[in-house]
Amino acid sequence: MTSDRSTPALYEGGRGALWPAFDARIRAGREALEHRHGVLVAGVWGSGRTTLLRALVCGEEADGASVLRLAPGQGDERRAFSGLAHLLAAVPPDLLTSLPPAQQSVLRQVMHHVPAPAPPCDALAVRLAVTALLAAAGEVRWLLAVDDEQWLDAASADVVRHVARALAPGRIRTAVTVRTALQPALGHRVLSEHAPRIVLDPLTLEETVLYLESRGERAATAVAVHRDSGGHPLLVQALAAGLSSAATDADCGAVRTARELAAAWIATVDAGVRDTLARLALAHDPTRLQVRRTWPTATDAHLSAALEAGILKPLTGDRIAFAARALQAEVADSSTESTTAHAHRALAATAPDPVHAARHQLLGEDRPSDDVLNTADEAAALARAGGDRALSADILLAAAARTPNAQRHAQLRRLVAAAEDAGAAGRADLALRAADALAAARAGAAEAVALLAVVDASGQELADLDELLLRARRLARDDPALLAAVDMRSAIRHNLGGRPEEARQAALGAVRHASAARLPDLRAAALTMQARIERITGHPGARRTLELALAVPHSDRQLPLRDTPQYLATRHALFDDRLEEAGTALSGLLPLAEESGSAEDLQEVLRSLAELEVRRGSCMRALHWSARALAVGRAAGLSLGPAWYTCATAAAAGSSFDEAARFARLGVLVSREAGDLVFTSRNLLALATVELVTGEPDRAVANLGRVAELEQTQAVRDVTMLRWQPERVEALAVTGQQEPAARLLTALRNSASPSALATGWGAALDRAEAVHLAHANRRNEAVALLERAGEHFAGLGLRIEEGRTHLMRGRVERGRRRGASARRAGDRAMALFEEAGARPWAALAHTFLYAAEEAGASPRGPAMLTVTERRVADVVVSGASNKEAAQRLFLSVKTVEATLSRVYRKLDVRSRNQLAAALRPS
Repeated sequence: MTSDRSTPALYEGGRGALWPAFDARIRAGREALEHRHGVLVAGVWGSGRTTLLRALVCGEEADGASVLRLAPGQGDERRAFSGLAHLLAAVPPDLLTSLPPAQQSVLRQVMHHVPAPAPPCDALAVRLAVTALLAAAGEVRWLLAVDDEQWLDAASADVVRHVARALAPGRIRTAVTVRTALQPALGHRVLSEHAPRIVLDPLTLEETVLYLESRGERAATAVAVHRDSGGHPLLVQALAAGLSSAATDADCGAVRTARELAAAWIATVDAGVRDTLARLALAHDPTRLQVRRTWPTATDAHLSAALEAGILKPLTGDRIAFAARALQAEVADSSTESTTAHAHRALAATAPDPVHAARHQLLGEDRPSDDVLNTADEAAALARAGGDRALSADILLAAAARTPNAQRHAQLRRLVAAAEDAGAAGRADLALRAADALAAARAGAAEAVALLAVVDASGQELADLDELLLRARRLARDDPALLAAVDMRSAIRHNLGGRPEEARQAALGAVRHASAARLPDLRAAALTMQARIERITGHPGARRTLELALAVPHSDRQLPLRDTPQYLATRHALFDDRLEEAGTALSGLLPLAEESGSAEDLQEVLRSLAELEVRRGSCMRALHWSARALAVGRAAGLSLGPAWYTCATAAAAGSSFDEAARFARLGVLVSREAGDLVFTSRNLLALATVELVTGEPDRAVANLGRVAELEQTQAVRDVTMLRWQPERVEALAVTGQQEPAARLLTALRNSASPSALATGWGAALDRAEAVHLAHANRRNEAVALLERAGEHFAGLGLRIEEGRTHLMRGRVERGRRRGASARRAGDRAMALFEEAGARPWAALAHTFLYAAEEAGASPRGPAMLTVTERRVADVVVSGASNKEAAQRLFLSVKTVEATLSRVYRKLDVRSRNQLAAALRPS
């Protein structure tokens, strides 16, 4: 009856909580014990159940409770009253002797009966005796702490549950942990089924980022750590400890390796289950049906046991997967070569996908025939055509490793193709494997191709890329095609690193080399890169360069989509707020990106779609595209700075400002760490905008100052790309810094081109100047500018910006004591936000309108309801619940509830029936 010592503690040694929410879970547990007298903590092996229980026990002891601990072990569930016997042994002896002799006799039978399998006496008598025993302690308040309740015998569980109900309320509190992934209700054998439940879910990717950052590790590694650990706390901790070569001996002693922990977790299931897992680890996207067809001895009971242990997790349909890649790797690595070969051959016969069948056939043989190798080549081509470039790279690497040395040409061909596929898929690990194999084969220029694929797969991760590019340049020698490709990557590297002139020179070099090599596709890409940098820096030839790129005859399918002039032209349409043109182009580019198999191309198009929908005011679609972009980046292991920026802007439009700030902070962290100045500044802008509109203008001023510094470092001259200048003017004005705001306004007005002023940037500058004027007590001029800005935004179709402008006008009108005008502006803003599904902005408008209504007296009656109040009232009267009304109107439930309360108060009604009557025409 000891606790499971195979699970190390997560929070010892003063190193801080692994979960950012750990303290909140302790508070939730304490509140549940105080107000509901019980709490259930559920989680898988190593999730921290015992640690949380220990914290709750310490808190209760500090408050004067007497604690009775139960820690049943595996097998105790088969010994009746074994748990109760250990509980009684912990009770002070004088309490036992205070009971009547008959009850003493019953309890002594229980204590001395263990480990007999049958109960020693009547269960009712035991219940009554234990209740009397704990009641005899007078005013003592008990805490019963049961760790690993799944191993508590049923007889003991029945008695404990009865006692908790029988004693006076508050005299006994019960904290229970249960090791389970699927059945937390097991804990209700002791607790009431209504007891609060804390489920210890895996860490999110964001929590993993914050944990790594708190340890001083590179947050950019969080994607790989989270993928390999599945968010499991102990595995996250072990993988994080393994990242740093500077880990102390104390750290290494305190934290077991991820492999050791994975092995310990797997050891919690029996040998038959482990055997099934060993074979399952080799299958791709397996289903229960496929497992049964492939290995008849792998029973559903095996799968159910692994799912209950949390080693496997259920997916949609009957699909299953390992909960962490570390578990899958440990199971696969622990298998014998014979088991692995037999499993691959079995999977080759049952895999429904011919590509995977060919892969398994290849992996099942050490010396495959030429027919098998050729079939693998065909399978890789099919995977590539289907957009799964990572699978193609994996197959080709396996085929190359099994290609006889006498077939050197075929071996090198496979390695080069594998590298190119890996680069497109964003799989730097696979590209590196190909590069290393080509280096070992002394493949010269072919190795350079693989190194460039590693660069491509690294995305915004800029560390160590300079060395790779220098090595690739040396290997390229006098090959103009390879030199052009190296120059292209160098241009990207310099652009992201904030060195625009070096970037432009590298792009010009790529144009020269591509022209010398007579490669129109590569020349078009090089001109596109040149045009991109020239627009950023305000070079007068930017438009002409892009026209040249568009005029070069080339095949879009031979280039990364993000390097095509067509994609850059689409981005420029977005910058210029030509939304219909951008939307039409992106609709055609999305299928191409999906078919390409390039994770970075797909993420780029999805990010552009999200940006487009934010500007259009289609917030739900923007959230959809941004979520897909993040998922693509996570799956491919790309740097998440760009995706988190997109998520931040989409969340600020349609989800919540808090969520937007969280995404932006994460984006700043990983982008700054990677040396990516472009997305550091973008994420800082997203964060500053949230701070500005949510009442933290001082923070906004500081972050916008950082954006200004980064933009100056990058020599950015195009104000339409990252529209931070109007936000900075507004933030300075709101914080009382009128002179700096005026100077910045003057500088922007003097330098702005007519084309920039024609975009939403020009309208935003009008709005920012209006804020400056309003704070300078020139409100009449401010209203005129806001009217102009609103019309400008409306003409461009920028609905959220239009709504933001009307909301600002309402505030200025209220400052002029024009109550009716203020309400009309607020109602117009609310209508635009609701139509767009811009929930956080609708909440701001709601707050403004509520304050305006409270400030002025208005007669009761339906005529005095605001637009929003009337809409909410009409939907509710139609029979919708508050939740249904919120979904229908794109509001939060709390907003609906608050609005409905105001409607009731205005109309002096107390029910929905009375509301319906009040709204009927008289």
